[in-house]
Amino acid sequence: MNKFVKLFVVMALMLGVVSAAQAAVYGYINVIGRDQDQIAREVETIERLVKTWKNGEVLYTHTVKSGAVFFKKVTATVFFAGEQSKISSFLSAGSYEGDYLKNIVVKFNYVSTDKRGEEENTIFTRKYNNIRDAVKAVKDKDSNAMWKDLAENRKRDFARHEKISNAVKTVNVVFYSLQPVEENRLFGITFTDDKVKNTRGN
Repeated sequence: MNKFVKLFVVMALMLGVVSAAQAAVYGYINVIGRDQDQIAREVETIERLVKTWKNGEVLYTHTVKSGAVFFKKVTATVFFAGEQSKISSFLSAGSYEGDYLKNIVVKFNYVSTDKRGEEENTIFTRKYNNIRDAVKAVKDKDSNAMWKDLAENRKRDFARHEKISNAVKTVNVVFYSLQPVEENRLFGITFTDDKVKNTRGN
């Protein structure tokens, strides 16, 4: 292979990497209202729209209900990927609150509570430059899966929790945009033995 061919191959590979990086643009929006069915229909419409974009994909939708009766509020936070121009046009349309997602910081809090109410806590944060990896940390998981992650990745911390017999186990997870401060909070999830509860958005 001569020098010119090698140079061409290297340049082609570099352009491919750049194109892939440019294609991996992420964003989120909050769809807010009082009627859960109406919110679900809006999210479905958004999903259909995103799928018309080149490389368009809805990665994750987190829905939380708050308030009661007359003060009921439903917030669906939708993470999506696509071309930068499409995302820019969508966000600038002003129909929904949202922004680009450059990276996500996820705060994990594993709690084991004994019969006397004393707790063992393991708290740590992880920064994800790839939004898909952040989503994988919680998507389609239950309490058992979350504790398995701790056992595999932080064995010493997991061992401390295992020493507590008959403990009530809880995992609280909070997603933030860019840095873990309250104004950047996106949403939270609480995992217990019997359920997965979505908690408030930003």
